[in-house]
This record gives sequence, structure tokens and C-alpha cells, in this order.
Amino acid sequence: MISGFDYFRLDIPMVKEFRISFESTSSYQGFLVRIRTDDGFEGWGEGVPTPLITGETMGSAEFALSMLKGAVTGMDDASSESIWDAMQQTVRGEYAAKCAIDTALWDITGRRSGMPLSRLLGGFRQGIATSYTIDLGTLAEAETMAQEFMDLGLKAVKVKLGRGMAEDYERVKTVRQKVGGDMTLYVDFNQSYSAKKAIELSQKIHKFEIEFLEQPTRADDISSLKFVRDRSSIPVMADESVHGPEDALRIIRMEAADMINLKLMKSGGISRGRQLIEIAEAAGLPVMIGCMVETKIATTAGTHLALGMKNVKYADLDGYTSLKRDVTTNGVTVVNGENRVSGLPGLGLEVDLSR
Repeated sequence: MISGFDYFRLDIPMVKEFRISFESTSSYQGFLVRIRTDDGFEGWGEGVPTPLITGETMGSAEFALSMLKGAVTGMDDASSESIWDAMQQTVRGEYAAKCAIDTALWDITGRRSGMPLSRLLGGFRQGIATSYTIDLGTLAEAETMAQEFMDLGLKAVKVKLGRGMAEDYERVKTVRQKVGGDMTLYVDFNQSYSAKKAIELSQKIHKFEIEFLEQPTRADDISSLKFVRDRSSIPVMADESVHGPEDALRIIRMEAADMINLKLMKSGGISRGRQLIEIAEAAGLPVMIGCMVETKIATTAGTHLALGMKNVKYADLDGYTSLKRDVTTNGVTVVNGENRVSGLPGLGLEVDLSR
């Protein structure tokens, strides 16, 4: 039974400003949730409100957590379906806040079973190659970051786009020339192009061996996304257009994308994330697990899900690398370009807010 529920606001400076097409940020803000049970177990989760993606703010998330605390305290922590229903009945939306709670409960389940979450979630693999992101800096900065990622032994790089056709072309060209032909390269528009412009750019950068185009058009314009998918020689991934399982079904029915980017903050946590992955697998669409700017708590949770389930083909789980400090021990690590977890029960990490 859930006997304790605490949440903590966290503000952490970033190593450098992170720039994408519709916003820039130089600090992390989010909430950590700690849940305790009457039989002595403790679990941690994280919620990162992102107004322009999830529609949540720090204020709305804090209010949601205060409401959800009252709704779930006293409930059976193993009754995941009942808890999710109670959260849905209490607060509409606010999936980052719900993600924090859902993750903490999964952490407890793993700790109680004595197994890492990756095993509970299917145990398909021991490691998964993760990309690191080159944001919308200068071409010189893009080249420098590409070199740094090569030095780290990474196997994949994501390049952010949104500066216009000419500069975006040069950005992709610069990175491909720097990393050579062996590294997986994909591009993320973050909704910054019209359908026709996205197709035009995809034709120009096709020669650079691009793995996929991520969210080229507006999130709410599925018809434009489908227009690109039908005409692009490079596969198309839906990201901001897909939050939960119901959005995945819409993409599948409209045949609007070749693959889907799942983020725990969009879906509401591991429980709904699993549903989305299974729906996509049934339709033959591979999934990438991505992230926000977040601590190792959320990134470790995403890594466990990626390791557990077969239909997760890609990982973009680097959000914590932007932060100046780490509040965890034994969280996710990168070994030979792959995200790996500790093998300890649950998330396999400990949290120290004083770090």
C-alpha cells in the first residue's frame, strides 16, 4: 500500500544553452517523486513539464501532483490499472506528472521482485545504441560536437534542423563529412517545415544516408505528415504528433509515418509507453524511445523500457548529458556507444538531492 508520497522541485543549470527550432533553454526544471509503501519499499520517478510539447507548466504540474498525491495515497501499489484510472479521474492530461508517479511505482515493483525493470519489461537486450543531439548552433559548433561524439564512441547522431533550407543542408553535410559513413545519422525538424519544403530538403540530403526524418511538419497536421511520408525517399518518424496509444492508432490508420518516437513524458510513463510500443509493433512500425532534457532518473527509466521490448529499434536517451550535476548514483551509463543499466533491482539507482 502507498503510505508515503513526496515530490520535490528541481532546478539544475545546463552545461550550455540547448537550441531547437521553437525554443532555447539554459536550465532544467522538473519534479522528482518519491513513493513509499507500508512494507518498506521506496521508488523514484521524474516529471518534466514542457509547455510547447506536453502543454504543462511547472505550476500546473505541481498542482497536479498535489491532487494526485491525495488520490493514490492509501491505494495498493501493485494495482497499476486502478492507480492509473484514479489518476485519470483526478486530473485531465498532465502526463509528465503522471509519468513521475508511474515510474516510481515501477521502481518499487522491480525492487520488490529483486529484478531490474528491463527484465520485468521483457529483457530483450542488454544494451541499445543511443544517439546524442547536435542542436541549432553554428556550423562550427556542429562540427565540434560531431567530433566530441565520435571521441565518445557513439554509433548514432541526431541533427536538429529549423534554420532554413540552405543552412540546414550545410549542417547535415558538415556532420556527415565529419563522422564518416559508419555512424547512423538522422535529422529532427521539430515541426519547423511545411510539407513541400520538407520533401525538397529530404531530396537534397538523401545522399548523406539519412536514417529517418523526425517530425518534419506541425504536430497537429497529420495530413501534412502523411504527405511527406508518401513522397519522401527517407523514412518519416512521428514525434510531437504522438503522445499516447490513441495517437499511435491515428498515425497507423492514416499511414502517416514509418515509425514513432515515444517519450515517457508525453505518454505518461512506462505503463502507457508499453501499450504504445505493442500497438506500433502490431502495425509493423518500429519505435524510438526519446527524452526531454531530464535527469538520469527518467533517462534510466526510458533505457529500461528500450532494453526490455523488442520493437524498440532506436534510442535517443541523452537528456541528462546537458546538466551540470547528477542527483543519482548507479544510473544509466554509456558503454561503447550503448546505454546500459546497472542490473540492480528496479531502476537500479539511488537519489541524493543534496548532490
